[in-house]
Amino acid sequence: MQGIEAAERAWLERYFAAPNALTWDALNHRSAPPAWLAQVTPWLDLFVQRANRVPIVLPVFDEQGPCMWYAAANSAHQAAALGEELASFIGPSYSDFLGHPHRCDPNNPIEAALRERFGEHVYRLAPQDEPARAQITRALNLYLGLLRRRPPTPDRTQQPFGKLRADFDRALLAGNEATASQLLEALCASGRVNAEQRKFLEIRLLAGLGRQQELAHNSSLLKVVMDLSLPPQTIADLIGAVYETFVAAIETAPPHEVAATFQRHIGQHFGALFEERKGVRQPNVLKAFFLYEATREDPDQTRLNVIESAYPDDSQGKLLLQQWREQLLQSAQPEPFTLDRTAAASKAILDDEYETAAMLYLQMLPALSAYSGLLRCFPQLDDLALAETVRGQLDAMPKSLAEQLSERDRKRLASSRSPAPVRTSAPGWLEWAQDVAAHRYAGKDLAVLNDSVSRWTIEDYVHDPVKCEDLAAIVTNADGKADMVFRHAFAPFVEFFVNRTASPVRGFVPLYAMLIKMVAWNGGASADELELVAALALNFLGAVPDKQTYVDTVDDLGEILAANRAATQIDWTLNIAELLAIYPTPDPEARLRFFVLALDLVRANSHRISVAQRRVLQLLAHDYGCENLLIGLPEPATAETTQLATFAGLIALYTLTEPAAQRAREVLRSIAPNAQIEITSDTVATDRLRHLSSKADVFVFAWRSSKHQAYYCVKENRGNRSLSMPAGKGAASIVHAALVVIAALLLN
Repeated sequence: MQGIEAAERAWLERYFAAPNALTWDALNHRSAPPAWLAQVTPWLDLFVQRANRVPIVLPVFDEQGPCMWYAAANSAHQAAALGEELASFIGPSYSDFLGHPHRCDPNNPIEAALRERFGEHVYRLAPQDEPARAQITRALNLYLGLLRRRPPTPDRTQQPFGKLRADFDRALLAGNEATASQLLEALCASGRVNAEQRKFLEIRLLAGLGRQQELAHNSSLLKVVMDLSLPPQTIADLIGAVYETFVAAIETAPPHEVAATFQRHIGQHFGALFEERKGVRQPNVLKAFFLYEATREDPDQTRLNVIESAYPDDSQGKLLLQQWREQLLQSAQPEPFTLDRTAAASKAILDDEYETAAMLYLQMLPALSAYSGLLRCFPQLDDLALAETVRGQLDAMPKSLAEQLSERDRKRLASSRSPAPVRTSAPGWLEWAQDVAAHRYAGKDLAVLNDSVSRWTIEDYVHDPVKCEDLAAIVTNADGKADMVFRHAFAPFVEFFVNRTASPVRGFVPLYAMLIKMVAWNGGASADELELVAALALNFLGAVPDKQTYVDTVDDLGEILAANRAATQIDWTLNIAELLAIYPTPDPEARLRFFVLALDLVRANSHRISVAQRRVLQLLAHDYGCENLLIGLPEPATAETTQLATFAGLIALYTLTEPAAQRAREVLRSIAPNAQIEITSDTVATDRLRHLSSKADVFVFAWRSSKHQAYYCVKENRGNRSLSMPAGKGAASIVHAALVVIAALLLN
């Protein structure tokens, strides 16, 4: 075959090999049956001519001819289009194809070749019966003709902006500062980020890495952005950071003391940040807005009422707002009987409280300005009953008033009467997912999500497990196009359902399982995605899943391991095996299957196993009751272990995952028996944490499992002394980080 690059030839040679009856040699020398060649060479020719910018569909042959087909694409966008087009040309009429990407089997040489070349963007079509073979062949010939006639799409960017942003969000969630900083620069270099947006990304970087204190004290950055119209996420990041830094620790103090602290550190300097709330409903943000309004000379009672009504269903938080109102506003003048509804409605729109604004405008009918306000609110209303009321009023608008509307309002009126307008917002995850599955966003699914998610509250789901089950079912059963949207929303899912909760939530079990399955379906995963899987697994196991969900999810973890078998993932694998060992299991056989897979990975890389990994593996083998499986596994070098045993300094281990710290201490004691090992999990700057920070010879800070108050305390007290921050938060990662520092100290 002419014109095929060596890299492409490599996977093609593996594809056209046993069990495929058509071999690469027969294809290359055109010695195969002409009918077989006619089904392959045109696809290869087009693939080469278009510089790999078109999808490719190749058959697998048996003695009678093509018995199966694989379709592959070079990108997520191309894969989504390919899935839809295959469904149109073939679908379930002749094949088993339902629009879902195929999870390639690494033990199948043909599928392994496709996975290495195309990643997750692979589909498989198997005929329903013998006659369907010919039908699929004819349909694919028609599809090939369509691709030939379709103009080539130029590749204008080296890496899609959306992918860069998704990777940036994943890196932040995983606490990977180095990668996140690199991706921020790549985003800015794309040409699609202006100076203001760069500032918003810098704020997202600091907030996403848990560096709220650093963000809150960066007065120059705050002053640059506080006069701008901020996106909801930036409002949440900034206001959340200043409240957490200056007020959160004393919020239960006497209200006047809280108000004075707020004014001294925030209100007097950054009042412009509180002009617009844009519907953000995160508790600390609402508290900050309430304090700002309550400490003004002339508090806006309407805005205070709106903030209170927007507060999540949290009795403790609502009680705090009531106490502040009673104490801080007791001397305020009562609200006049004649309310300026126009000003109140305008203020509500600035806060993206469209339901409140709509109710005020309904009270102002039949004024022309009220109809204009309702037209502005209607597309944003999440309350369906209120939306129908507004639609009815707009339909009944007198013709004389309709003729006085501005051109923009006339377009809004026409849109309000459309039977199926394009959705521009969603009241929550479930509604957004339903709209994505129904394709109601006209390609703006992720834009709507990014704009809306800051307005959603975790309490809506903590107390409604049925809603969580429905959401998981929609995502798991989505068609090809919607499935791609949900996969790109992986980071927002994790940030919302994992990072916004202090502990695992029983009702979130279907969601934890769904997100782990999402990574399993993707095949190869980045290091950040694997760390997020570890966080999901921790929450999943801590939420006590039922037996069937447990078995399915542990099998999904096994699939992730099988798709990411590499020496670099040994620590991650041992950490997952450790989680499975320390949490209760409804099915011991399921977790044992994972441990056997982990042991296979260790055996395949036995020459690379460190002392720490070998010791952790021994503990795990004991936990799983299969110490005999370690027979024959090489021991670490004697010289290395002898040298480490001489260390007699102080080792401090900081992590909020206490079982991992205890296991790490046990392993370290077996390696360095003369060392003193202390564990700490203080979430604030305690005297003990300060002492350990300043005195420890080795300080291991599990930064993926920490509170930022503790981080700043440790960093400050360590001074110029090293602070070891392991990649993971399991025992294997913690021990490895400690031994690296010990080895360096012994050399010096």
